[in-house]
Amino acid sequence: MDHSEAIRLMASEKYLLDELPPDEAEAFEEHLFGCHECAMDVRAGSLFLEHSKVELASPFPAAERVPDRRVSAGWFAWWRPAFAIPVMAVLLLVIGYQNLVTYPALKGALAENKLPRLLPAAQLVSGATRGASPSALVVHPGKRFLLPLDIAPQNVFQSYIVELYNPAGGLEWSLPVSSEEIKNTLPIGAPGVDQAGRYEMVVIGLNARGEKVSEVGRYAFDLQFARAANP
Repeated sequence: MDHSEAIRLMASEKYLLDELPPDEAEAFEEHLFGCHECAMDVRAGSLFLEHSKVELASPFPAAERVPDRRVSAGWFAWWRPAFAIPVMAVLLLVIGYQNLVTYPALKGALAENKLPRLLPAAQLVSGATRGASPSALVVHPGKRFLLPLDIAPQNVFQSYIVELYNPAGGLEWSLPVSSEEIKNTLPIGAPGVDQAGRYEMVVIGLNARGEKVSEVGRYAFDLQFARAANP
């Protein structure tokens, strides 16, 4: 799914409301990995829903509740002052929070993502290379970096999956790769991390059913954090 199709389908809104068919939801999730604009839309919508649920779930004071005999009057009883005023107050609170805090921060992040920049890139060293020690990659905590990966395609696999493991051995993320994509250098834009140390990228070949068959390659690099500038 490309960005124009995501806009046309209103994929961000439907994804948050769980209205996308499974195949479109999966395609949109793959699109989110490389599209900052859609990722920001989803994050903004998710924050809005989260704050709305929290606020609307809070019980109203007993004095503001309507007696049972009035509630039975029907659905429009919700719009009587005892209910309408607290609900409107909550909605105004959520909207004000979004306008004053969330949206300005997201707009700033989106504008920053549209600017050209140089990203630090790791020199991946294969575990099969004798005598070669992993190279060091210096990044800022939480900032993205590049992992350019070259893999020799093998006809026995229908597709591949790339997995990144942190120094503790935990899986940071996984990225599906088609047999066509793997024919060229993969310029993987890795999300920022908050843990320094030795990372390993593992490439695994998959069969036609998407099952893991065997490991194709293992690549290591040492990630270090840049020191903050002295004030």
